[in-house]
Amino acid sequence: MKKKIYNTISILGIFALTCISGYSSNLTSKNQTIKDHTETYKSLFPDNSYNNGFDVSTTKEGIAALHGVLNYGGSVKGKPFWRIAQWNCYNNDIVSANYSFVNNMHNYSVGSIGNRITVDTKNNILVLELNASTEYGKNGITTNPRKNYESWPTLLIDHEWTYDDCLKIADKSEIRMNIDYKVLKVIDKMPAGATNTTLHAAQFQWYITIQNRNTLSEDYGHFIWFGLSFYDNRHEYSPYYAAQDGGKESNTGAFIYTPDMKLILSSQGKAEVGKKFSVNADILPIMKEAFALAQKRNYLTSSKWTDMYIGGTNIGWEVPGTYDVSVEISKLNITYR
Repeated sequence: MKKKIYNTISILGIFALTCISGYSSNLTSKNQTIKDHTETYKSLFPDNSYNNGFDVSTTKEGIAALHGVLNYGGSVKGKPFWRIAQWNCYNNDIVSANYSFVNNMHNYSVGSIGNRITVDTKNNILVLELNASTEYGKNGITTNPRKNYESWPTLLIDHEWTYDDCLKIADKSEIRMNIDYKVLKVIDKMPAGATNTTLHAAQFQWYITIQNRNTLSEDYGHFIWFGLSFYDNRHEYSPYYAAQDGGKESNTGAFIYTPDMKLILSSQGKAEVGKKFSVNADILPIMKEAFALAQKRNYLTSSKWTDMYIGGTNIGWEVPGTYDVSVEISKLNITYR
């Protein structure tokens, strides 16, 4: 049996050259249901209002140990469901950020020009601001612009489910990724004439893992990345992408699949800064396509569809270029029936 592979959801070693109207609900437990007309859905997120704050990873890529907690000035009582992954944000450790609570918003800011996280728990709003210009060319990431195979800063929220809590895929009739979002800023801080679109970008993405959780399978613990790429500054719509995880020295080596986002966003128009999008997409048919293609390319060849579960998720920024970016996320959920 192959070794169990966990702690993989925290980082994508990916550089992908890569809306359907939605609904939302304030959720208090995993088993709470959501009624949408005559259909009843369950939620996979017990805390999509971020009431329990966040665990925080270290800034060193691939280190899964707990580094700190964002507990809203000590007011959080429960255990965080979400974790902040801040890989390669060496100059922007959010654990050391200044905290304030203004107008019902919890604010964490690293200095006056560094990264920022803002949380409005009453309205299910999360703002992730990654200012990559404070990283590139400085300690930790010494080159500017980024060179081939060098790592890049990320600012994500993620979660990985335990064996008992992960969601079996094969017996579901729908699995929907629900989100409202608005990219607030993308500021180009690349050195003049240095941009290489195969190396430099700003990407806002949401990924889940389709993972084998059958303990008797040779593929137990192995997975593929399935994602929706909502914003990529190189494209009006992020294109279809299916390949092995790579692009830098530290990567998972897993298969990555993202559909052509024009199929999902075309009714609302191309990706733009300052424009609000609402997505409520049944991804189950696309997940089946991703799994079939992965097996065709010799990934998970010892797996059956009935072995597969949603093992983890992450959403946020990956910025392999000198760009200062921010996004507002609301109504984030995965629902199923």
